[in-house]
Amino acid sequence: MTQIEKIGFSILAIAVGVVYAPVVTELFRDWGRDPNYSHGYLIPVVSAFLIWQKREELAKLPRRPVALGLLGILAAGGMLVLGSAGAEVFTARVSLVVLLVSLVVFFAGWRWLKETGFSLAFLLLAIPMPYVIYYGLTGPLQGIAAKCAIVGMRGIGILAVGEGNVIHLPDHSLEVAEACSGIRSLYAFLALGSLFARSLPIPIWAKWLVFALTIPLSVFGNAIRVWGTGVGAHVIGPEVAEGFIHEFFGLIIFAVSLLGLLVLGKGVRTIWPSASS
Repeated sequence: MTQIEKIGFSILAIAVGVVYAPVVTELFRDWGRDPNYSHGYLIPVVSAFLIWQKREELAKLPRRPVALGLLGILAAGGMLVLGSAGAEVFTARVSLVVLLVSLVVFFAGWRWLKETGFSLAFLLLAIPMPYVIYYGLTGPLQGIAAKCAIVGMRGIGILAVGEGNVIHLPDHSLEVAEACSGIRSLYAFLALGSLFARSLPIPIWAKWLVFALTIPLSVFGNAIRVWGTGVGAHVIGPEVAEGFIHEFFGLIIFAVSLLGLLVLGKGVRTIWPSASS
């Protein structure tokens, strides 16, 4: 890269930083305000590290700019304007990822995008989902967790009755609150699942399969957490459903779910042994 190119890219980076400063600043604030997205702080770091790991391969790749990338740049600009004007922060935030992808294509070409595409797409997992989708998911997830927990408790002889997202036990009732819907663990699990799937020596379709299966695995893990909380509340008392014990049990279940993810990956490689070659 010539000195002139370095200066040009530096100016471009500064310009993008200035334009997107309000968007990124508010995104950082959301990560701090909402524990569902606190993992967002790590996503850009991991993304940058993944690209840094490929620095030697990228240095050897020839740059073949593609004019089509300019359309993506223009599309990203349009998304930013529409998102900012309509107070639709999700669109404005996604536009940054679209812009980064388009810049790679425009200045370096498709082979560069192939090498960096996952790392750039990984940034999407740091963007909080639109509230209309968030609230559309939390209700059903709360209901699934409650129903699964009730079936599990009845299976071991505990009388449990469901009323929406409330579980009625003989001595007291437990509410599967919004915080217990599993959204937080789902987002974090998707991030870990994508990294795990990427690391497996399997075909791309199998990587997508492993990634997709992290969703039911996360939902099932959250249902187990609610079930364990219900059992503990019945045997020990309602204090189990709050405070340190509740949080600690959640961490245990998350760790078990991660183990399940590892077993899933091993299963995929066993079923398709040729994928590992």
